[in-house]
Amino acid sequence: MTVHGGRGRANAPHANSGVEPSSRRTILKAATVMSGAALLGACGDSSRSPVKTTPRGIIVTDQRGKTVVFDRPVSRVVTVPIPAASMLIAVDRSAHRLVGMQDASWTAIHDGILGGIFPEALAVRHDVANEEFAPNVESILALDPDVVVQWGDHGSEIIAPLENAGLTVVGLSYGTESDLTAWIRLFGAMVGKPTRARDMLARLGSGAREMRSVADAQTAPAPKVLYFLRFADGLEVAGMDTYNDYYIRLVGATNPATGADAVSGFAAVDIEQVLAWDPDIVLLGNFDTAMPADVYGDSIWQAVSAVKAKRVYKVPFGGYRWDPPGQESPLMWRWLSQVAFPQDRLSDLRARIVSTYLFLYGHPPTRQQIDDILWIEVNGGSAGYQQFRAR
Repeated sequence: MTVHGGRGRANAPHANSGVEPSSRRTILKAATVMSGAALLGACGDSSRSPVKTTPRGIIVTDQRGKTVVFDRPVSRVVTVPIPAASMLIAVDRSAHRLVGMQDASWTAIHDGILGGIFPEALAVRHDVANEEFAPNVESILALDPDVVVQWGDHGSEIIAPLENAGLTVVGLSYGTESDLTAWIRLFGAMVGKPTRARDMLARLGSGAREMRSVADAQTAPAPKVLYFLRFADGLEVAGMDTYNDYYIRLVGATNPATGADAVSGFAAVDIEQVLAWDPDIVLLGNFDTAMPADVYGDSIWQAVSAVKAKRVYKVPFGGYRWDPPGQESPLMWRWLSQVAFPQDRLSDLRARIVSTYLFLYGHPPTRQQIDDILWIEVNGGSAGYQQFRAR
């Protein structure tokens, strides 16, 4: 195709009462997307660039292997994959090219910090696809997009209607560091900011190297960290070949779901299995409504070491959820490292958030915004969390 032409709430940014039931269901669909493929955390071959600039224009090879040509940077983008809207905003450092997104993407922007930084994003139309990511072609056509970003590995039935309508589609996959690298490069090329994309990738690389160095220097025993994709409505944990297992190992901890009685991908388990694993730390993901207080207050969990030691934590929620791979992943790695190996002194994570947000979004978050991102009040009763409070 050739292109011609160029936390939205004040006091309770994570309050579940602000999300309609249909939106909650849509958010949980994201978890299914995450578990639909082998989510290997290791970086793939990042030397092969999916983009090229030639006299013909900007040539993009999407993750289906399909080549798309733009004669200039795009100015109107519709995104369907849930993390894509926030990532596009980060790469562009702006929301002005985003003209449509899936409802769960809008909910994440509304419930996270981006709605406050980029209030114009809250006005973007978000009826472009249903909970199964099937496109609303009529709505998308009305937006006159230069490109539609869609899942490329969820079947032709969610792409064919778009292409049959004459729309240009870039198909994506998701779940690994390699996918994250590809997304940033693709988005950087499409919006005419390849240098910024390279800078973002350099930060991701240096963050991973730093975490490996920190992990190698740890002398304390490696704690067992168990991540729950779902908790409130049935237990589902991250096992082998998940991105969550990748960063648990990256910071020098261990994942009991990959040891004895190991599970692969995201797997449903029962309380007896969790008791057998007996994690030292429990992470509650942002694709579920469970909070640490829910776990501490339930008698069935009292025998678990993480509960006895008050080491249950809600994963932070910033420009997007920190659970899956994203532009803020180095912050997740540092947070988890300091949760797993708590410091006697105050953490420098808050300063890292400020510098990262200035780079990604051009916005230095306030003290209250950082508290909201880190769930300071929600996690305040958990061990070691005082290290993340403001000085």
